[in-house]
Amino acid sequence: MSDPLCVLVVEDEWLIAEDIAAYLRASGYQVVGPAPSVAAALRLIRENHVDAALLDVQLHGETSLAIAEELQTLQIPFACLTGFGPRDVLPGFASFRFVRKPADQAAILSAVAELVRAS
Repeated sequence: MSDPLCVLVVEDEWLIAEDIAAYLRASGYQVVGPAPSVAAALRLIRENHVDAALLDVQLHGETSLAIAEELQTLQIPFACLTGFGPRDVLPGFASFRFVRKPADQAAILSAVAELVRAS
């Protein structure tokens, strides 16, 4: 049996982060985080194996762009979780995959499966 895939969850709202983590764990993924900030997420990326990531775009007054750039450098697939669409976010985010919030369990799991297939 192979090891479960590791998914980094970056979300600053605790309840949303816990819901996403629970969906992933129930589907057999290992969860890295959840990380509530850019600094915490970057530390988790350095300290853990990560196969894919879900990033909230807005994190307590900062954006997750630095995390997205680090994931791109490491060739780790990710999707952005946001209530905004690609035209509503900073230009640096426009080309990324998006999952609209509020996202239900099916949307989260579908996005992660797509990320894993694309990698």
